[in-house]
Amino acid sequence: MRGHGLAALIALGLSTQALALNPPPASRSERERSPAHSEQESLVAIEVMTGLSSQTSHRGDMFPIRLVEPVEVDGKQVLAAGALGVGEVIEAKPARGGGAPGILTLGLRYLEVGGRQIPLRLADPTMKGRDQMAGDLKTAERNVFISPIRTLPLNLITVFREGGEVALASGTRTAAYLTWQDGVAPVAAPSDARALVVFFRPAALSWRAIGCTVSEDGRKVSSLGSGRWFAASVSPGTHTFRATGETRDELRIDLAAGQVAYVACRMRMSALIARPTLMPASKSEYGAQKLKMMDDDDMGLAEAGALRGEGVMALPMALRP
Repeated sequence: MRGHGLAALIALGLSTQALALNPPPASRSERERSPAHSEQESLVAIEVMTGLSSQTSHRGDMFPIRLVEPVEVDGKQVLAAGALGVGEVIEAKPARGGGAPGILTLGLRYLEVGGRQIPLRLADPTMKGRDQMAGDLKTAERNVFISPIRTLPLNLITVFREGGEVALASGTRTAAYLTWQDGVAPVAAPSDARALVVFFRPAALSWRAIGCTVSEDGRKVSSLGSGRWFAASVSPGTHTFRATGETRDELRIDLAAGQVAYVACRMRMSALIARPTLMPASKSEYGAQKLKMMDDDDMGLAEAGALRGEGVMALPMALRP
């Protein structure tokens, strides 16, 4: 594969995470949510041909994409530059009060060449805007000690403060894995391949009594207490997880076989009570927390996917949280 232009793209750090408006460029260690790629996958440069944002895009929106450089295998060109394809907005959430950032998760579905659809997968599909939730929570905890009487009016200020949005301009370039076999035919994933989602909740003094129960399709996966984590084994594909407590929130993610994704349940300030909020996270964010695994009796039925202790230990080392 001709890679001088792509090498420059990677060197500049122009992955989708780095293209978010507000956060600093992501380090390589922060891209560990992507599944390991096989020898039959190549990193290619893709151009998004329309503008997208966490504020104006919606789940399920399709958008056009284009291959920036030709792809060569064993010195033979198998895909020409300019090949067109389709991407999908997996999740789009505008920034919200309480410091919650905008979230934009993209999926590159395929390039279409000669009537065939060549699968694509973004190296890092999720972008977040500037996140002020953690800072607002620490401010609320500090206000309690400084002046309990002034705590409520001071904290109400943070209720209306929004995090940053994510916006991608038309022509934005990003890195993606392209999968083929014998040049063009898609590689089928093993039927028993699974993905892993690690849910965690950072420890905090405030709002410990506010619950965060994670469910999917109306089935409880597990409760998630302050300073706790659990892992769920799920099938590849698109999943919508819901967090319920005094209020509820949803997060839609797209998972590939062998992928390990991280999701944080965090509390967002509101006028009356804190709201559980599901946020995409990185392995480094998870690793920075001092967490304990949820007890087995706080988890849902095994069919819902939450792994007990022995299930986590039985995972291959590459998939363990």
